[in-house]
Amino acid sequence: MPNGTSALLIVNPGSGTAEKSLDAGLACLQAHGIDVIREAPQGPEHVSQLMARYRSQVDRVIIGGGDGSMNMALPGLMKHGLPLGILPMGTANDLARTLGVPEDLQAACEIIASGNTRQIDIGGVNGFYFFNVAHIGLAVEVARRSDGEMKKRLGAFAYPYAAWTAFKTRKTFSVALHCDDDSRSLRAVQVSVGNGRFYGGGVPIAEDATIDDGRLDLYAIPAGRWHRLMAMIPALRSGRTKQDRGIITMAGETAEVRTTKPKTVAVDGEEMTQTPAKFRVLRAALTVFAATHQAGLSEQPADKRPQK
Repeated sequence: MPNGTSALLIVNPGSGTAEKSLDAGLACLQAHGIDVIREAPQGPEHVSQLMARYRSQVDRVIIGGGDGSMNMALPGLMKHGLPLGILPMGTANDLARTLGVPEDLQAACEIIASGNTRQIDIGGVNGFYFFNVAHIGLAVEVARRSDGEMKKRLGAFAYPYAAWTAFKTRKTFSVALHCDDDSRSLRAVQVSVGNGRFYGGGVPIAEDATIDDGRLDLYAIPAGRWHRLMAMIPALRSGRTKQDRGIITMAGETAEVRTTKPKTVAVDGEEMTQTPAKFRVLRAALTVFAATHQAGLSEQPADKRPQK
């Protein structure tokens, strides 16, 4: 660990947040005695390279961007073991929401400067990592439709609009699900496996999910007539999927999703791999700067929670 307090700040150059707001946040960090080295990545591989270059000079990494930027940094964070500070500069900012990090960048920097850290779980699928959720089926099409141009035009409304258009042309697929000792087979329109609490701009993966509970939360939406699927929306939007008998829910430390034909698996909005998909939770795998009290975290710090 280097002497003093220093941070590597990696900012997504495509972020829509005004430079003026970022400057105010940096002034806050400097006022707390944190020296900042700022870099802009040239691509996903460059993020990990930057962490390797500055590993001996900094004691934390700060990522400015949305959930895609956070996911892009995750392999390097796991490799180099540096604590993560978040500046929410994206459209959805679900990881920041889970950790109680506000979108006001100066307030977000105050959390980083406070030094309040928590240990969080990381999801793994086929050798890839994710913070929030992995999707198969309908939600992958939603992500494809809510591209950068749509986000620029519609902002937070890009996701619901894309969801509606994708729903109208939904495709079904046969899937076998295994989660710990539970197994199900069905024809589905979507399967989602969550590690964190939120996805899609604030939708809970499960009503009681946290990002440090040591489990994955899985739900599958069975194929059906449009009016039955529409009736599931309130449960899906609130995370109360276990209360809707039409929605398949499972939870555990491991999960496997097999489909008759390969299906794309998108993690934190990025298409990374295909089925068959083997999932696992890596307990307390990463240190993050977080708000003191937040619904996306357990009441007790990770090192004080009883082991399952």
